[in-house]
Amino acid sequence: MNLGTLIVLLILLAIVAFVVRVMIRDKKSGKGCGGCAGGCSGCSGCGSASMYHTAPHEEQKKS
Repeated sequence: MNLGTLIVLLILLAIVAFVVRVMIRDKKSGKGCGGCAGGCSGCSGCGSASMYHTAPHEEQKKS
């Protein structure tokens, strides 16, 4: 492995570590995936998501 390859590898590892750190910090602060702050009702893709699943409170109303 030459010096150029090692430098590129270290830069890529630093970028991946930074992204993982940001994702973990966002998850702990409640932002979750894609910046959603909560349930499906706050998501911009709410209409398409409801086709595939229902919220737990809706399932209880049906039974």
